[in-house]
Order: sequence, then structure tokens, then C-alpha cells
Amino acid sequence: MKKRIILLSLAMALVMPVFAQRDTIRSNKNEFGFGYGFMPSSSFRWGRGCYYYPEMDYLGSFYATYTCRLTKVIGIGATYCYDPRILKYSENGQPICRLNESSQTLMFHLKINWLNTKYVNLYSKVGQGIMTWNYHLTEYQPHLYQIDMPSNDFADRIDYAYQFTPIGVEVGTKQYAGFLQVGIGMEGIICIGFRYGLMDKE
Repeated sequence: MKKRIILLSLAMALVMPVFAQRDTIRSNKNEFGFGYGFMPSSSFRWGRGCYYYPEMDYLGSFYATYTCRLTKVIGIGATYCYDPRILKYSENGQPICRLNESSQTLMFHLKINWLNTKYVNLYSKVGQGIMTWNYHLTEYQPHLYQIDMPSNDFADRIDYAYQFTPIGVEVGTKQYAGFLQVGIGMEGIICIGFRYGLMDKE
């Protein structure tokens, strides 16, 4: 019985400071973030360009976010992502064409800070929106190879966009912090970046 009381007391001692910190420490009301993500979901889509399988250079996703904190825990905002890709087509080492494709994404997101401390914050985030595609094609040997151009139809140039981040960590101060997050979507599988919070008016 005494062991159970001791264990329960230790558990309460560990848990209570967490809730106390969440009640007293919070981010600024207006936050801006700038990040880079590895392997965004948009990188897995490409136009054919020609009848050969491409070599793709994954440049990653560059994105900016704005979040307005409604409470100490809940924030809503918008995210803009830019994902450039370079596709190179060749046959037996001879270049055929080069397709510079890019996507631009606008999403609205919900951000939940489920742990706020003085120097470390933990959060989750989910977002959805729309994505558009653009491309520029360079032909190296048009007299030898037939190019299958990507579609110019509007319906083929727009798509659904999403981001699901189960865990992210911010390390820094209330105003300045670096972050690392893991998820899936337009921001990328693993993302790193910088968060800046506007000083609240007293």
C-alpha cells in the first residue's frame, strides 16, 4: 500500500508541473514560420515529358506559415509551399529532355500545442487546401524523340493538398525558436525551420 502511495505521489509530482507550465507559458498570439521539408508528397507526382522513365532531382519543399493563437493550446493559420523538381530523361546516356516542374500550395491549418514550457514546445498540426502545377520543358533532340507533353487542362493542373504532422518540437524562447517536425504531406516527411512570434501588447 505504501509503495502505491509513493508511486502515485511521484507520478503526480511529474505530471503537475507539466499542466502548470501549460497554464502559465504560451507562444505569442501571432507566429510566423519558415521551413524546408524533405520529400513532400507533391514530389511523388510528375508529368511524363516523354516515353522514358525520368531521373528526378528532389529539391524539397520550401514553405512559410502564419498561425494565430486562439488560446494557449489552439492556433489556426495558413501555409504556403513551393516545391520545385527537375526531371531528366535520357536513353543510353544521351539526354532527351529536361522538365522543370513545380507546385504551389495554399493550405489552412490547425496547430495544437500540447506542451508549452519556457524553452521547449511540443505540437501537432493538420492542414488541407489546394495545389497547382507548372512546368517548363527543354528538348535536346526534338528531331529524334517524340515528346509527350504534360496536360494543359485546368483539371489536371490542380489537386488536393494536405499536411499531417503528429509530432513537432520547438526549441528556443517565446519569441524565437527553431523547430523539427515529422509528418506527411506538402511540407515534407521531415521538416526543419525557424519560428518567429510577434511580441504581444501588454
